[in-house]
Amino acid sequence: MRAKPKSGAGGGPQEATVASVTYRLPAEGLRGAITTYYLVTVSGPGTVRDQIFPEWPNFRIILSGQWSAEFPGQPPEQLPANGMSGALERALWVEGSAGLIVGVGLMPQGWPRLTTQPADAFTNRLAPLAEVLGPAVAEGLYARLQAVAAAGGGDEALYTVLDEVLASILRDGAETDLVAAAHAALQDPGVHSVSDWAGALGLSSRQLERVSLKHFGLSPKRLLRRQRLIRTLAAMRETDDGTWSQALDGQFTDQAHFIHEFSYYMGATPGQYLARVQPIMAEAWKRRKALLGSPVQVLQPPTDARSLNKPGSSA
Repeated sequence: MRAKPKSGAGGGPQEATVASVTYRLPAEGLRGAITTYYLVTVSGPGTVRDQIFPEWPNFRIILSGQWSAEFPGQPPEQLPANGMSGALERALWVEGSAGLIVGVGLMPQGWPRLTTQPADAFTNRLAPLAEVLGPAVAEGLYARLQAVAAAGGGDEALYTVLDEVLASILRDGAETDLVAAAHAALQDPGVHSVSDWAGALGLSSRQLERVSLKHFGLSPKRLLRRQRLIRTLAAMRETDDGTWSQALDGQFTDQAHFIHEFSYYMGATPGQYLARVQPIMAEAWKRRKALLGSPVQVLQPPTDARSLNKPGSSA
């Protein structure tokens, strides 16, 4: 997507700043743990600014360029060059200059397979990737990606490095099956309450709370509330202009309830949000949907890897 050209000193337009996003499925053995790999490329003299949806944890390796992030109500902070963001409860503003980011989106059940750290220690937080994967793995991954980029190895070479490094540390977590079952139940619009969710898993509400904080990063109540909002956000983006009110999730009591929730999570009314230029997320939405059918990370359900496209598929 192109930013609006600016006038130069002589009155003519300057080169536009352009952001592009591409997605790729990981190797088949990693698909239960990772949603997608993605590359964000920015070119041009200025910066791009956009709002990331509430999401699961992501690894983000900045190979070139400078990026900052802005949590709701907080001043901007610089993204670590070799870093990650934990589970995001609310939308996050990001701004970046010309360069390349390599990203890895995690499934909830991927968290216990890639790290022994509790997910809630990273919720709504940026951190060095070494805190999650350990210094040796994180620094080795960064060095290999940097070497590929410096040698002009191309996208496939970057993806190969991700496959090799992440497959080498993938483990069978003791609670992986339980987390996958909990993740599947969270996707069910018929699950309205914490007791519904716990009952679907044969757990007490207290047991579900422990699992949720440790592996999902948020309490069950907060996850259900976020899921309800994102389901409606996805539906309203697919409607014709001006008809978003017809897409409300059945769990909202009325339109005023939804607008209040939307404003909390996205920092704007639905109308204000839909009117924004989205130089990164508009393209990300289309490309992710084309690859997976699910345009938003938190709406991607646990899926048997055999039902997905082959490892070489790309958006």
